[in-house]
Amino acid sequence: MLNTEPLNIHFTIPAKDHLGREEVQGQLRFHAEHIDLHWRMTGNVFTKGPSEMKLVAIPYPAVAEVSLKKRWLRPTELILRLENPELVSEIPGIEVGRMVLIIDAQSKKAIEKVNDLIDFQRSVFLLDETNKRLDAMRAES
Repeated sequence: MLNTEPLNIHFTIPAKDHLGREEVQGQLRFHAEHIDLHWRMTGNVFTKGPSEMKLVAIPYPAVAEVSLKKRWLRPTELILRLENPELVSEIPGIEVGRMVLIIDAQSKKAIEKVNDLIDFQRSVFLLDETNKRLDAMRAES
């Protein structure tokens, strides 16, 4: 039985500066067609509270690589590399389409399903693209 509920992963992108001005909190929602990346800057003394939530829709074909890094006594990291870095260029702490997300404790169970889910959605997309090319070749003949 397929689960139709979207998978939710809560994450943090730590600030690169020592004052913590660019720390990002967010949530990944894995839908059937795309991934919703909800994010905002956390509040601190300099920014007077958290910024407003922003949304980036990431199609599954744009995800080039997914890896999960678990280390003993360290936070779990989800590393997403995107084909098009422009999708997430506005988010601080992301280097050329490579997102290193520190997974919150509440999402530890859900993170186990992410790799299989993205692989499945990408393979569905690739199968659809192959079928379109085959149909186009058959129409030419």
